[in-house]
Amino acid sequence: MRPLVLFFASALVTVNSLAQDSLKVKPSESELKQKVWANIFTSFYSTLTGSNKPSSAFEMPTALLGYSATLNDRFKATLVYDVTRTTNNISVTDSLGEPLNVSYNEGSRYTAFLKMAEIKYSPISFIDLRVGQLLNTQYLTTQDRFWGYRYIYFTFQEVHRYGNPADFGAQVDLKYQSKFLAQLSVTNGDGPFKQQDSDSKFLYSLNVEYYPINGAIVKVYSDFSAAPKNASGDYNRSALSVFAGFKGKRYRLAAEYNGVKNYGFTQNSDYWGISSFFSYSVTSKVDVLTRYDYINHSAPLNLSRSHFILAGIHYSPIKNLSCSVNLRHFTAPEKTMLYVSFGANF
Repeated sequence: MRPLVLFFASALVTVNSLAQDSLKVKPSESELKQKVWANIFTSFYSTLTGSNKPSSAFEMPTALLGYSATLNDRFKATLVYDVTRTTNNISVTDSLGEPLNVSYNEGSRYTAFLKMAEIKYSPISFIDLRVGQLLNTQYLTTQDRFWGYRYIYFTFQEVHRYGNPADFGAQVDLKYQSKFLAQLSVTNGDGPFKQQDSDSKFLYSLNVEYYPINGAIVKVYSDFSAAPKNASGDYNRSALSVFAGFKGKRYRLAAEYNGVKNYGFTQNSDYWGISSFFSYSVTSKVDVLTRYDYINHSAPLNLSRSHFILAGIHYSPIKNLSCSVNLRHFTAPEKTMLYVSFGANF
């Protein structure tokens, strides 16, 4: 009799456990993990020496809005809108090269544009496949984050337009643990503001990153773009950049070389330069930083060289809010400027 009682008692416990499990709400496989974020970078500057027009002004270098959705453990979608100057001034000359007066609406310097619209698929842990409008691996995905003071000033290649910030295309990432990353991309090569050229010439790029020890990185990027038939000179364009950096507990330093051959698909129009920076955390809220850039532009019948020096203080009174007072000195043309910069990330 006792074994029978034990059997029914055990069965009752089992049924009760199954009933409780059936009442638990299981998460839906289609439930999205969503994230919304934004950046606001604004500043005021005043020209101390030299000439600059306007001599003083408020400006908004970046206002960014982003959204991402993790569809499941393999698929993720990201959408980012940014504001920038999507149009430029134009100049028209006659047959003698003399400027002509034209009526032209330049357009807003703060036009919202699609900066990133990416679908990422990760079939296995060491491979990512991306398609859509992708951020440029030339400088935006690594150097910009390593620099860490975008609200103060953009990185060298972005300032001097050595490449597009983003482009439409496809990319494969190959990863080995946290030591190695190789990214192969095929994009239109015309950037986020233009359609593919009529000859369908693509830009092919390879970005390789190596992390030898904790905090250190060595990065090499190269790309090649065949000239469209309607390009001036019809010469192929290529780019190469080499970057090395190290982040310690209280400091970071980095240096890079950047070069573009046949800029604008024009023969002998070669751009190259170097950039280096150093920052030190005096306290958990205060950093001192300095940066030096050397810019060399060679073009047919024209050669220009210039230097840029930045020195300033970064202060973060609360999390996600940054402030800076910094001095910037330019040569060619010679001028010194005082900036007060603010950044908010949320």
